[in-house]
Amino acid sequence: MLDVVAEMKSFSYTAVDLNYEKELIERYQIRSAPALLLFKNGELKEEIYAFQSVPHLTEKLEEFFVDV
Repeated sequence: MLDVVAEMKSFSYTAVDLNYEKELIERYQIRSAPALLLFKNGELKEEIYAFQSVPHLTEKLEEFFVDV
């Protein structure tokens, strides 16, 4: 679903395999995978664990898109 939203909105993202990122799990207290961590100005603003649907995910991401 995230790939679909990324293509529709023309943005890129970074994915990591949490099996190799124990420090990341501890730092952000990630409870399960997949997890989408949304940052704004370098600060964690929201965590999404249930993507639900493309429209839902698009709506959640809208406030993080930057108009150029």
